[in-house]
Amino acid sequence: MQEQEYKQFKDPIYGYVKIPANYVNNIIDSAEFQRLRRIVQTSYSPLYSAAVHNRFIHSIGVYHLGTIAAKSVFADLEKVDSVEFDVDLKRIKEVFLLACLLHDVGHAPFSHTGEKYYLDENGGYSELHNKLTSFVNTESFKNDIPENSKSAAPHEIMSAIVALKCFDEYFQNDFEKELFARCITGYKYSENNLLNSIYNCIITLLNSKVIDVDRLDYLIRDAYFTGFETVNIDYARLLSSLTIVIRDNNKASLGYNKNAISVIENVVYAHDAERKWIQTHPIVLYDMYIIQHVIDNLNTRFSTNNEGKLFSLESLSLEGHILNNDLEISLLCDDDIVHLLKKNKQDPLCMEYFSRKDRRHPLWKSESEYKAYVSLQFGSEGIIQNNFYEALSETEKYMRKNSESWIINDSVIAKIEQDLKNLDDAGDQINQSTKNAQRTQKEKILKVINALKSYANKNGMDCDFVLLEASNFYSGFNKDDLSNIPIKFPQKTGDNTFPLKKVVSLLESDKIKSKYFFYLFYKEGKKPIKKEELCKELYKALI
Repeated sequence: MQEQEYKQFKDPIYGYVKIPANYVNNIIDSAEFQRLRRIVQTSYSPLYSAAVHNRFIHSIGVYHLGTIAAKSVFADLEKVDSVEFDVDLKRIKEVFLLACLLHDVGHAPFSHTGEKYYLDENGGYSELHNKLTSFVNTESFKNDIPENSKSAAPHEIMSAIVALKCFDEYFQNDFEKELFARCITGYKYSENNLLNSIYNCIITLLNSKVIDVDRLDYLIRDAYFTGFETVNIDYARLLSSLTIVIRDNNKASLGYNKNAISVIENVVYAHDAERKWIQTHPIVLYDMYIIQHVIDNLNTRFSTNNEGKLFSLESLSLEGHILNNDLEISLLCDDDIVHLLKKNKQDPLCMEYFSRKDRRHPLWKSESEYKAYVSLQFGSEGIIQNNFYEALSETEKYMRKNSESWIINDSVIAKIEQDLKNLDDAGDQINQSTKNAQRTQKEKILKVINALKSYANKNGMDCDFVLLEASNFYSGFNKDDLSNIPIKFPQKTGDNTFPLKKVVSLLESDKIKSKYFFYLFYKEGKKPIKKEELCKELYKALI
């Protein structure tokens, strides 16, 4: 039997990564996969200048970690003689590794900033799910697609679609396509039996809520390129400790041998740190805000019901398609968005993308500062804080929906006042309860905006603010999925497997009281802005 040929990629983290020559020649070298060289991995570069790594090298890294994980897990599966697999284990392993390699092949431009534009007009998943089920073509997969709230990320669904469309020859039957799609999307088998629980373990290797090879690579890679140092993640120790645990109830779970406990904690700690101090940093969020504004305008300009969508399967393909205003798009990537951005110089927000000196600045720079300047001023509980949060939330939603640039200024005040007048003029066209609710909402928004305008007038500033929502920090140490990870000990008799929470004292953090907080951005003027004074202005308006 002829020995399989390999090609090597030099990775700054793992050294040389070996990949079968067949995959390199026919998948990695394809235009659809090479597109990932021009999709940035994160939105962190405005904060960490060296963080310009891309989805291409990340995919290579996930494949590499997948081979290490598969070596441990499939060695255990070969010892399971009570199960008859749907296909040979070698084929299952190959499908899993293909999923590792292709898990991001449908990623949208600008990392996660752009992926929401794959969704339906109303933010639903129907179009994506319908397209994916047509490629998978099994009832079991269709039945296991969850409701929107539990759906996979849009880029995961699109990646499965692109991969099945472009690399169909790598799958021998519908079962392999289904397992492949499940590995990428994380959609587990719902039918409760030993075989499906084993397949769910394989799915979890790539897509889980706590630890998987995708998360491992981006945590290690993001830390390397940002220089944001937290803890060392000994991925080799962790992945070589993977094991399949089969309980008396005839169900399989993915677990770890005892020597991985310290690394498991390090992975969660590193993920917490990245989410808390980078992902919700105001500089990162503001850059994403500019890109989202740009993409919103591009979608309006070039996407039509008749001509198709800018963010679509057709746009990602080599063939491409022609959109509204004769825009021809193929292999959609960051470059296309930047090119179109340069052609729209009359938009001041577009220019902020290129001219950093013109950008707004955050009034507070972290969740901690928000609490110090805002939340704790009103007490940690109570009606006042709830009213404040609701008012900011309503204002942020209104700006996104009704303002072209999401900027709070005099024209927005005029618009809301006109909205209120229109409510009065509507007469019986709107029932009284709906009218009262809309009036209360808009008056609350007007209070927020008038308070900002009042502060600006007193301090000789232009009324020019941007309000952005951010996610409050929630520690991964609070997740049940982490607490219940099976840990195996080398005991000779009795049950030698215990949930993680029983054998180690996990770190704890407070449960969050609200899901979101807000950043307020302003244009620098001649006088420095006073945080306490502005917050008091908002406070007085809302009590």
